[in-house]
Amino acid sequence: MKQLLILSIASILVFSSCRTTQGMQIEVQRPATISVDRNIKSLALLNHSIPGKAGLLEGTLTLETPKQDKELSNECIRGIDQLLRTSPRFEIKSCDSSMMASKPSSVDFGSPMNWEQVDSICKKYGTDALLSLEFFDTDFSVINPAATAVNTVQNILNGNGVEVEITGKATARAGFMLYDPVNKTIVYQDMYKQDKTWIQRSTNPVEALGRLIKRNEALTEVSNYTGQSFAHDLIPLYFWEQRMMYIGKKGGLKIGARQALTRDWEGALNTWKEEYESNPKSKFKARAAYNMALAYEVLGDLQNAKVWIQKSYIEDGKDEALQYSNILEKRIRDFVRLENQTN
Repeated sequence: MKQLLILSIASILVFSSCRTTQGMQIEVQRPATISVDRNIKSLALLNHSIPGKAGLLEGTLTLETPKQDKELSNECIRGIDQLLRTSPRFEIKSCDSSMMASKPSSVDFGSPMNWEQVDSICKKYGTDALLSLEFFDTDFSVINPAATAVNTVQNILNGNGVEVEITGKATARAGFMLYDPVNKTIVYQDMYKQDKTWIQRSTNPVEALGRLIKRNEALTEVSNYTGQSFAHDLIPLYFWEQRMMYIGKKGGLKIGARQALTRDWEGALNTWKEEYESNPKSKFKARAAYNMALAYEVLGDLQNAKVWIQKSYIEDGKDEALQYSNILEKRIRDFVRLENQTN
């Protein structure tokens, strides 16, 4: 799969006569943390975490549930939906009904849904798999308010500043299952936890506490945040990564660097190759080879990038080349995972 690597204009620095290197940034795609087979291209999102009364039939469709519990778990589903729709990795369908949790009395996984249910839902929404929120729980607390009050009094007695800091923390715990009805396997099952904190300062502890984000707002925010954070782990993402390029003071290194800075990477590659083949000094051959590895990485040819960074290290033994070699090794391993996830 061709990698999208873009030279960041913001990283371009002005050449100076005393520098031999140039800081660069390239955009690198990383595989999803949670690997989902590339044959699964569409997901139905189901809220299966709705708490209910003891004795209710498992899997009963219902809308008669505690309002806040349902709203918060739906907010988590909304966060997943919002993030996944920004990526071409999956087509997303949100189920228009919620389900009673299999184990409503506990923040834990209950029995998995039976495959007839899973298959029925996937057929209804035309998806390859079902992503289910199996349980969901939230909590909001003020971190150690008693200690804050004591510290405030102590500061006043000591003649120090009387400003106090109050911290509120919202926590969400979510359990997810990803069902593959074709192979009748649970692709993923795990608990996911996220925290968000809010800080307020005031000369009055009560006033600071009153300024904290309201409990319901905090729980809504952390619920959506938990869904989006989990969704991030399901899709390949692009990240800016730092690289280095030798710019040289004259000759092929300098000309090639100028070509690279104007995004003519093919031209830069040819210029650096000529420099490598014509320059008798190991130091300059190593620098040209290093730059060729960078060009090949930008052009999406990781195997040739690895070959040329090895040549660079062999020519001059610089730590920078060895470190870059390790980076490329990881990118090659990631590329295999990316192909399994997206092609």
